Formats: sequence, structure tokens, C-alpha cells
Amino acid sequence: MCRPNRPLSRRRAREVDSDVDRDEEGRRRRGRSIDSSSRVVMVARDGGRDDDGGEDGVPAAGRGRARPGSRLSVAPGFDVTTPYYRALCRQFTSRARLWTEMAHHDCVERLKSRTMTRGESRVTAQLGGACPNGLARASEILESEYGYDEVNLNCGCPSDRVVSKKDDSKCFGAMMMMNPEKTAECARRMAEATDDAKITIKHRLGVRFDKTMTKEEETDTYEYCVNFVETIREAAGVDHFIVHARAAVMGGLNPDANRRIPPLRYDEVYALCDDFTKCDFTLNGGVDSIARAKELLDREDGKLAGVMMGRAFYKHPCLLADVDRVIFGVDVDASTPPLTRRSIVKTYGEFGDRALAEELAHADAAIYVRKRKAVARKLFKALGGVTYGTTTGARMFNRAGDVMLAARYDALPIDPEDDRAFSVNLMECCVDAVRRRVLDAPLVDVNPEGENTYVRAPERDDEEEDDDDGAVKVNIESLSLRT
Repeated sequence: MCRPNRPLSRRRAREVDSDVDRDEEGRRRRGRSIDSSSRVVMVARDGGRDDDGGEDGVPAAGRGRARPGSRLSVAPGFDVTTPYYRALCRQFTSRARLWTEMAHHDCVERLKSRTMTRGESRVTAQLGGACPNGLARASEILESEYGYDEVNLNCGCPSDRVVSKKDDSKCFGAMMMMNPEKTAECARRMAEATDDAKITIKHRLGVRFDKTMTKEEETDTYEYCVNFVETIREAAGVDHFIVHARAAVMGGLNPDANRRIPPLRYDEVYALCDDFTKCDFTLNGGVDSIARAKELLDREDGKLAGVMMGRAFYKHPCLLADVDRVIFGVDVDASTPPLTRRSIVKTYGEFGDRALAEELAHADAAIYVRKRKAVARKLFKALGGVTYGTTTGARMFNRAGDVMLAARYDALPIDPEDDRAFSVNLMECCVDAVRRRVLDAPLVDVNPEGENTYVRAPERDDEEEDDDDGAVKVNIESLSLRT
């Protein structure tokens, strides 16, 4: 049974006084036009932005004040941004904002979500769904039970699994953009259900139903996006929008194609910054390097509150090693040794020991082996990209990991003394498969393209003496890629 509306929370009560000013400002902003043929946005600006100092010494772009860490975020990814992957990311950066996988509100309400964990900082919990009551209850749980300081409503996922349900009222993701009033009601109920957690919206610039991208569609115009943002802002007080700078194409394009085929329209995101000066906007889509993220953040006097990157970090997590220094301006302490892959593997392995112990603490004997195997494989999967762009490469490293996991976790060891800690098995696997100079190389100014090592012959002569730890080495040639 749905719970009746509850009184305004403290957060919403504090926003009531400013709503009148925001409403008047929204009515004044109508001096915009857009050339749909060239997609170049022409905006009549209405004044400058607040330039007070932001967190970490970086000027804050908007007056809404996005949560700490939003200057650079790691995008949510299904079966990617798991608790294990987020723990790996935290070994590289303490400042960036991480995101959970999207979880449906029903799953969160029943406390069955595997992606939500307690005790995380600078992490945004993302919800999916279209029921205002359910989203409100889930938001309250995420704040009170899990401690998340930001809850996001997904309004941009184009997957058929969320936008093509038999019951149209249960469709969510990008379909939420087709009904701004309902989305605004969902956001309002989420805001009322929380006290201090910030409610944000992640959406696209529009929605299309023509996969050829040749027809003009009313739902894929700048004016439509402006109406969507304004409706939610005025009804719910939301002041931070994460915008994937593409249209969502319904039907005919899978999620991967939706990230490649619809053209990027960065100018429209910057135009939103001009039109809604009391809101923060984070740009998402097509950002493949830290340098590119910094360039976009500095563009047009730093209008953006943040930039979100996803697939670049998924395949090459070592890029995160430069985030605190380059994006957040953190001074490098000369007395502190730089991060290396060896140090990352060591600390992540210790996290893995704790995660396995927690997961297996209450496991029944009937499922102990199966659960032990599943958790170990998830832990290694999150680490799989740490050798991207090296002489080992991510694929060879993952194959070496498969050998280790099969030997150590497919069944319990006959001798209990052979049941070693996950951190020991992981480090041995890395030492066996990855060359020492790669493990110990400082992770500074990491090349986003790697070294393109798959087409280079392995350096064998000077490496024989380089790995003399006494461990049996994995035969790299036997793991080579097959064409």
C-alpha cells in the first residue's frame, strides 16, 4: 500500500522561499532560438554566473552548488560500477564522485539491491522507476539506511528493457522525458521524502523514434529539453541536471549504438547553463580523456558544474590516478610515493579479503563454495582493466585471472592450509602475468590510448632477470590473442 504524502522535509522547507524568485526568472528567459539544421544554439544571455569559490579550491560553476566531487564523475554502468569497482576507483581518487548502478525502486524498498552499500562517501545512488510513491520510499531508504548524500533519477536510459514494457505506466528511463509533469511529480516526492540528500536528474537532450536521424521530431528539440528542465525545476526544486549530450533513440538502436550514433550536441548543454543560471549542469557523453574533461570544464569561463566520464574509465581505470591532481587541483606531496599498479593491487586485495569474509560470514554450507567463487570472480572482474595499454594487456591479464580463479576458487582446497587469502592469490597472479616494471611504474600522466601493445613483439631478452621472485610465471605466449 502506498504511503500518504508526508509533510515537507527540512530541505524542501528551506527551498520554498527561493521558489518565487526562480519562477519569475524562468518566465523572463524566453529570448532563445535554435537553428535545427546546424544544431548551433543561439541564446540571449541573462547575466553572469555566481563565481564564488567551490570545493577543493575550484570555482563553483552554478548557484545550485552540486555535491562535492561532481566536478568529475564516473558514470553509472550496469554490471560495471558495482561496489567492487567503486572500491577500486577509490584507490585511485578520493575526490571524484562515483555512481552506483541503476537500481529499481522496488529492489531498494525491499533492501534487495546488490549495488547499494553502506558507508560510502561522494557516491550518488541512481534510481529507476516511474512510481512517485515507490521512488519516494526508496529515496528515504537510501538516505536513512545507506547514508547516500545524493539520489539521482534516471531519465535517459534507452534500453528496451526499461522503455518498452507492456504497461506504459511502468516504463522509465528515457521514456520519463515524454511526460515532464509525471517526472516532476516523481522528483518532488523524492525531495519531500529526504532531508539532506540532494535529488538530481540524469537525462538526454531529447527523444527520437526515427533511427535514421533524418526526420524532425518535436521531442528532439532544444525547446523541448528546456521545457523538461524548467518543469522539473519549478515543481521539485531540482537544481542539478546531468545531461547526456545526445538524443535517446527509441527502437532500432541498442544502448551501445545509442552511445555512438546520435551526434553529440555540447553547445546545447552550455546553452542550458545560460538559460538556467541558478542550476548546475554536468555534461556527459563522448569524453574520453582527463585532458578533454579539463578542456570542457574550462570552456566558456567554466559554466559547467562538472563532466561525467564512463567507458574511458571502465576500460582504463588507471586514468583515475590523474583526476585529483588535474581536475581538483590537489598538490602532489613529494614525500608521498606515487601510485603504482602494485600498490593498487595490494590495497584492493586487502579490500577483497574483507569483502569475501563479509559475504561468506553467514553463508550456508550448501552455497558456500558457489558464493565464494562468485564473489572472487566479481572482485577480479572489477580489476580487469588495470593492465590496459601495457605489454600484458587487459585480455591477457583477464585470461591469467581465469586460470587463477579456476585453480583457487572453483572448489575448496583439499588441504585447508591451501585456502589462502584473496589478496595473496591476486598479487601472485599479477606478479606472474605482469612485468615488474609495469607493476612498479608511477601512474602519472597516464596515456588514455595506452601503448597499443597488441601489435608489438614482447621484449624477452632483458625481462628474464626482471622477474626473479621465485613465482612460477604464466606462459604469456599461450595466452596470446587468437585471430
